[in-house]
Amino acid sequence: MALRKPKTKQEFIERESLAWLDLTLPTVALPDSVWTLPGAAGDWSLKDVWAHIADWMKETRRVMPRLIAGAQVPANIQVFNRAHYERNRKLTLEQARQRLERERKRVRAMIAKLDEADLLKNRRVYSWASFATFNHYAEHIPDVTRFARSLKRRLRRGK
Repeated sequence: MALRKPKTKQEFIERESLAWLDLTLPTVALPDSVWTLPGAAGDWSLKDVWAHIADWMKETRRVMPRLIAGAQVPANIQVFNRAHYERNRKLTLEQARQRLERERKRVRAMIAKLDEADLLKNRRVYSWASFATFNHYAEHIPDVTRFARSLKRRLRRGK
């Protein structure tokens, strides 16, 4: 079920917070040893998903001034994802977690500072901001949830 577009900046921020919980709660109590196993999103691990989301948050912060100014900002999603996946493979789990935490704080601070009209009425600004946050989380929530549940069942069975 598609949710309606937020009508206020506060609703946008609340939607981000709720989607964040939907993304992260399934992974609570998973041991670090399973965070690098493939399968959280295709061949990606949970660590890879976290690094991927952080990269898109950082990219959104980078392009936001241009979007507000009305510039077109092309994005080749597959090329970006492939290049960043390769770079992020070198990250430790702790580095990936810290990067996501840091980028989430920064993107939330950026959103809080945006003019509400820019955030909600400028199609490009809204699109980038929502797809760096709650819409992006929603893309990964089903796979992360399924994977985390599967891991928890395997761990309970001792496998």
